[in-house]
This record gives sequence, structure tokens and C-alpha cells, in this order.
Amino acid sequence: MARGYDLDSRPAHQQRRGHLKQSEDWIRDLITRLPLGYFATRWDDQPFVHPMTFVYAADKHCIYMHGSTVGRRRANTDAHEKICFCAAEMGQLLPSNQALHFSAQYRSVMAFGTVRHVTAEAEQKAALYALIDKYFPPLKLDADYSPIRPEDLKITTVYALDIDSWSGKENWKERTGMDDRGWPELDEKYFEPDVFPMSRGRVKEE
Repeated sequence: MARGYDLDSRPAHQQRRGHLKQSEDWIRDLITRLPLGYFATRWDDQPFVHPMTFVYAADKHCIYMHGSTVGRRRANTDAHEKICFCAAEMGQLLPSNQALHFSAQYRSVMAFGTVRHVTAEAEQKAALYALIDKYFPPLKLDADYSPIRPEDLKITTVYALDIDSWSGKENWKERTGMDDRGWPELDEKYFEPDVFPMSRGRVKEE
């Protein structure tokens, strides 16, 4: 059978490699603790990806983010309500003695759904306070910082991605495949933790 892929026979959230698929509880745990997400929107046929802080609200099964009332993200979501979200965690880089098998440990979640601009003040504030609580947990409302003011909301768009479907994937093996046709084995020093500068998603130093 010829290899291929189409959305008519396979839903967007259905994974090609089913053995890497994770449970609903696993997805909720990962999406709750990941720090940065990527939201894919579009202007007509031009895709655009926005890296953003975000917070998952389990009670509403949605993802909140925020931004300005003017800009590409706002314009794109005014025009097209369907968007996609992805966030991931990277572990160790996995070396091999065969080019085909170089790999990396990773965990990821992907969600598909409809975006809406939150207009109810109570939900706007709840989403914004949830974002603050996620990223700045030591700081307390009314003790360390002032409440959200009406004028703050006038210059802020709160977005909610109402999730239609999602999936989670994990590939966290300790080692990847090796050449078994006579090529010399790698030195064990290459399997030490953090031996490669960009392991665990670190930015390479200049």
C-alpha cells in the first residue's frame, strides 16, 4: 500500500504512530505545566504561528492567552476562528552511530478548536488572574499587586481556544537505534547526561 496521509481518512488529532499516544490525564498534566505554547492562525491562505504564554482551564476545557486589541493575532482570529495549538518538552539528545537514528526525547500535546474573544468581564479577569497565578505563583493579588482595572481590559484581548480535540505524544526512550551492520559503537561518553549543549531545549550559546 502506498504511504500517504489525508484528513478525510484520519482526523487531525489522530496520530500516525499510535504506540506513542498518551491518555487524557497525561495530556492534562503536561499542558498544565508546560511554559510556552504555539498558536497557529491564518490570514486567508497565509499561516502564522504565535509563541505565547498560556493557561489551561480544566473546568471549561479551553486554553487562555492574551494580547493586544490590535495586531496580527487579533486580525487573524477575527477572520478565521479555527486554530491549532502545540506545546512540547524536550529532554536529552539521543546520539547514534547511524545517521538515520539520531533522535531526541520529547513530550508534546496538540489541540484543535475554535478561538473566541472573551467579552464577559468575569471570564476575562478569571483568565488573566489564572495566567498570573501560573507564571508568578509567589505573588498574591491585593498583597503584592493591584487588581485588574477596567481600563486594563479595554486594551487587552483575552482569547479562549475551546478545544474540540487533542492528543498527546511521548518518546522518552533512553537510547535510540544503532547501526548493527559492523559500524563501530559510539564511545560511552556520548551517552552522559547533557553532553550535547542543546539537550533539554537549551539555547546554544554564541
